[in-house]
Amino acid sequence: MEKKWVKTEEMLEALRREADTEQQYCHYLGGMLRSTHWLEYSSKRQKFGDSTNWFDYTWYTESEFLEVYANQWWMREV
Repeated sequence: MEKKWVKTEEMLEALRREADTEQQYCHYLGGMLRSTHWLEYSSKRQKFGDSTNWFDYTWYTESEFLEVYANQWWMREV
């Protein structure tokens, strides 16, 4: 899989296609700054889980997630 930067909306679609599977993404914060996130779409909850420490997920609806991260850049870590 080719690594490439994608916008939040495209990342959410990719998570939905691979529901119930945790994925590691790099969140671009600007300049040389990045943050690692573990993300998952739960088909049971129909929400997106986000964690920066592996265990503690915060669950968001798509609109809630977009309120925080709309139009930002992400790269899937393979």
